Amino acid sequence: MTEITAPRSTARRAAAVVIMFVPLAAVLGSFALWRNQLPPELASHWSGTGPADGVMGAMQFLTLAVALTGSAAVASVVIGVWPSLLASTRRYGFLIAGLPAGIGAQTWLVSAYLTMQAGDPYEVVQGPWLVLGFVSYAYGLLPFLVLPKSRLTSSDVEERTTLGPDEGGAWSRVVTARLFLWVAVALAAAGIVFFWIAAAANDVADSAVVLVTIAVTAVVLLSLSRYRVTADWRGLRVVSELLRVPLKRIRLDEIDAVDAAEITPKEWGGWGYRVLPGKSALILRTGPGLVVTTIGGKQFAITVDDPGVPAALLATLRDQRRASALSAPSSEIEQE
Repeated sequence: MTEITAPRSTARRAAAVVIMFVPLAAVLGSFALWRNQLPPELASHWSGTGPADGVMGAMQFLTLAVALTGSAAVASVVIGVWPSLLASTRRYGFLIAGLPAGIGAQTWLVSAYLTMQAGDPYEVVQGPWLVLGFVSYAYGLLPFLVLPKSRLTSSDVEERTTLGPDEGGAWSRVVTARLFLWVAVALAAAGIVFFWIAAAANDVADSAVVLVTIAVTAVVLLSLSRYRVTADWRGLRVVSELLRVPLKRIRLDEIDAVDAAEITPKEWGGWGYRVLPGKSALILRTGPGLVVTTIGGKQFAITVDDPGVPAALLATLRDQRRASALSAPSSEIEQE
């Protein structure tokens, strides 16, 4: 499996970088325009929909805004020119970098403008400008949408498993990730200690969110710590051995291509169970793995030892299924 970047990517990368410099330019430009009108302090905190209850020095506020928007702009240059980044990784890098850029510009512009209008920073009310604050969180969507998408190409394994006309086949392998298991155990222990501390302080209700988060994370890691991969006439199935929870299922008639490939975490978004546009993966290490492409164009990868065996088996069973489907109409015509 390889990922190919769409044409004209250089121009679109440059456009994305320019978009990321707009918040920094807005902060510096507004300061140049308003510097003689800015009060020494700006509204910086609101506890509700009423007037501000916290202020910050104008220069301190400006420094913070420049730091946020400037670091995001610099990060966009690095992400944009880094040659080995996959297109999908680059897009998500810009999406994340857009968060501090949008927040930095929005907080400065709104606070500076409203404080100048009110005169007293403690009389500033955000009003409808509060909506702009939520919108600014999604500023990274602009470069994300501008950047080119990647096109995934699939390859089909050449080897086939020798099977009789009516003979089936099956392959199964258990994969263990000890790191996930130990992290799950550590989280469970931490959750017990946290619960004990919260109970001693009569604070269990207020700590419920933290406890639930720890519990859910531990269960997810536990489900991924040991799983069984099966390839047979039904297709590909991945099931948690410890919790008996199905993690992935691809029916045989959904498989378009299957191959054994060298899997790298950066190609699939990192370690663990990863879900990206058009593809998903269960990655526990760098090394050999199985890559399945569905007829809908989606891909799934999983790291297993000796992936050529299940790849050849699935390709053989798929070909048998297709041949059987093609021969069925002919048989019906001959019978008539």
